[in-house]
Amino acid sequence: MPADQLSDYPLSHIIGELHYVLDEDQRVTALAVYEVSLSCSVIPPMDVHIRAEIIGDARRIKCTYRNCDHFKRWEIGRATFLQLSQRYDRLDV
Repeated sequence: MPADQLSDYPLSHIIGELHYVLDEDQRVTALAVYEVSLSCSVIPPMDVHIRAEIIGDARRIKCTYRNCDHFKRWEIGRATFLQLSQRYDRLDV
């Protein structure tokens, strides 16, 4: 979501951001999970610490904002799905 829309969700938290990363020379989308989740009332700084870059589905990504007990899920995009499928097809040789 664009930064100018963050104020529309004042009670929400930001657990990460989208990054494009290279996986076997293919550009795919990854979720860059922040070390510490942020309130939506602030725009994330440019030098935020990244805990992990997730390529592929993930469950139970914990929000680390103060005492928040919410968990989120991340699902891969089409390009990432195709890249991972091709990788596994090559393993069936």
